[in-house]
Amino acid sequence: MARTPARALALSLAAATTLAAAACAGDTSGGSGAPAADGQIQLVDAPASSLGLTGDGRAGNAAGSTPASAGPTAAPAAAKWVQLSANKTAIGETVTEVRGFTLYSFTKDTADPPSTNCTGDCAVRWPPVLIQAGGRVFVDGLEGAEVGAVRRPDGGVQVTLGGRPAYRFAGDTVPGDFNGQGVDGAWFAVKPDGSANNKLIGTEVVKPAEPDRTATVAAGRTPDGPVVVDDDGATLYRNAGDSTDPPASRCDEVCATLWQPVVAKNGGRVKVSGIDEERVWWLRRKDGTKQVTLDGSPLYRNAADKSTGTVVASAAAQGWTAAR
Repeated sequence: MARTPARALALSLAAATTLAAAACAGDTSGGSGAPAADGQIQLVDAPASSLGLTGDGRAGNAAGSTPASAGPTAAPAAAKWVQLSANKTAIGETVTEVRGFTLYSFTKDTADPPSTNCTGDCAVRWPPVLIQAGGRVFVDGLEGAEVGAVRRPDGGVQVTLGGRPAYRFAGDTVPGDFNGQGVDGAWFAVKPDGSANNKLIGTEVVKPAEPDRTATVAAGRTPDGPVVVDDDGATLYRNAGDSTDPPASRCDEVCATLWQPVVAKNGGRVKVSGIDEERVWWLRRKDGTKQVTLDGSPLYRNAADKSTGTVVASAAAQGWTAAR
């Protein structure tokens, strides 16, 4: 796939207004002015992978990856870099971070000037998207003009979209989830233009995700150990609900909108690299495509996950584990 050449632009951080949040619903207890942030972010008009970056930009290991034990509920850490990607869902377009987790805005925050109204316990349930001052924000499928940053009351630097601070939701366990949509009537997924997506869940007809067409399944590595990856280096997964004898996929309806079946790019068999070929075979799906199997388990890629070198451990709660 052709990628847009990287284009970097330094952006000054906006001033923040300190408003202490008493609860996740956003009750405030007062506020005072905070000084303007003295750092910058760098806007890059390209995916992080185009520059060879792996992981999710967080510090803590050589590759900048997140350990498998760290899901979206882990305490937020300022990332060296952040990627914002446009994503298609049952409520229309949303924005996700590089691992595919939906980003939200809070109606109690302000966009002009940008300020956060979610701190303390609120920020545990709604982890802010934090970046190190001077870090790079990669934009993939949305307008970089909507991206900025604001200094939080605790000194952290939070990414903004359309002027509003961006957050994840601790209740999203699988990339592409939007369980935080409409919570407390105050939290909504962010659209690529920075506005709040206030549609009701299920208001749009969504087709199953397109297959993940790959020429090769190969052995890859993450901080959590070896995994199986596709041509893009993305981690592939198994579904505990599938059958292995005989091999059969049971991922349909909502599941099929989030998980792409891995199929041979050219309609035949995939090449195998670093894996015992006897472990790899295929099954024929209802649509006629051949889905790759590993030890009898059908393989999938998460449709929203744009990362390499990461394993989303929180997906195990819904039966999804990395293929190894």
